[in-house]
Amino acid sequence: MPIQWTSDPKSVELEATISRGIRALGDGIHVSVRGNHVTVSGTADDYETKRDIYQIVKGMSGGREVTNNVRVARMAD
Repeated sequence: MPIQWTSDPKSVELEATISRGIRALGDGIHVSVRGNHVTVSGTADDYETKRDIYQIVKGMSGGREVTNNVRVARMAD
C-alpha cells in the first residue's frame, strides 16, 4: 500500500500565501511547506531576485526554517 501524505490545512494555506507573495518575482517558483520547513525551488532571472525571494519567504514563514533551492537562469554572454 503506497504512503499517502495528508496535507495540513495550515501548511496548504501558508504555501498559497507565500506563492501569492512572490508571484511578481517569477512564475516558475514552487513553494512547499512540510511541518516547520519551507522549501522554495524553481528558476530566478538573477541573483538579486533569488535573494529577494528568500527574504520574502523568510518574512512570511512565521519562524519556519527556509531552504532556498531557487536556481539562477544562465545569463547570456
